Amino acid sequence: MTPEQHDNTISTLLGTMGTVLLCVQLIPQIYTNYRRKSTEGLTAAMFILWASAGMLFGIYFIVQRTSVALMVQAEIFSFLSLVTVCQCLCYGNKYSLLKASTVCLLVAMLSAGLQLAVIIPLQNSNLYKDDPKPTCWPLLLIGTLSAICVFVGLLPPYFELGHLQGQVIGINFVFLAIDSTGAILSFASLLFPQTDANGVRLKTDVLGMVLYCLVATTESGIMLSHLIWHIRFGRHKQDTAETLKRNLSEPKFDRSSTLVKANSDDVLRLSSTGGSPV
Repeated sequence: MTPEQHDNTISTLLGTMGTVLLCVQLIPQIYTNYRRKSTEGLTAAMFILWASAGMLFGIYFIVQRTSVALMVQAEIFSFLSLVTVCQCLCYGNKYSLLKASTVCLLVAMLSAGLQLAVIIPLQNSNLYKDDPKPTCWPLLLIGTLSAICVFVGLLPPYFELGHLQGQVIGINFVFLAIDSTGAILSFASLLFPQTDANGVRLKTDVLGMVLYCLVATTESGIMLSHLIWHIRFGRHKQDTAETLKRNLSEPKFDRSSTLVKANSDDVLRLSSTGGSPV
């Protein structure tokens, strides 16, 4: 096995692991929203931007005819983002399930139409045939826009953190851990030199490295913020809650029942003495 083939094997392995994690990242968050029947702490704007990023990434990967895993990952990411948008509309904006589903379905159909309208002409254009690489300026523009959508989508939680003194509400930490791990593995896969079928070394995907680095850093910041909040305030609030629970479980002095009992004793004493006080 040549060094180039070995590098490709490691890169492919890391990239596949990262892709699998990025495919399922939103499932824990969707389950948490469904179980709580709430999307408190989440905004529909965040996931609309992510759905848009998935649509753009789909164009970016399909035009280049990259691995099937990457093309599928982009579409799954966009679909799960739209499912989360539907939950935000139902639980947060009080839309009916039919209305929210219709909105998301129309957005999905629009995204599919845009993908077809861009992919087919771009693949057959002389512009791409002359430069069939990610450096082709339309692909570079699409990839940049998708990266911006992902990054900007992660900013709304930081505004919530500012209002809540750093506490994270509503965001599933398993989702953040899976997404961050997938981004780190994908970033690591790009560090290894890659070659095409002819053994020619490919250029490093700098755009992808920047994107994965931003995602991992931003999501790690959210988790770190909650950890700091827990150290500063969480323990005190937990102690206060336990004290309140203990106080509620202790028997209380019921003044009304004591007065009733005293009055009953007085009546019995008067009746036993013929109505005259003792």
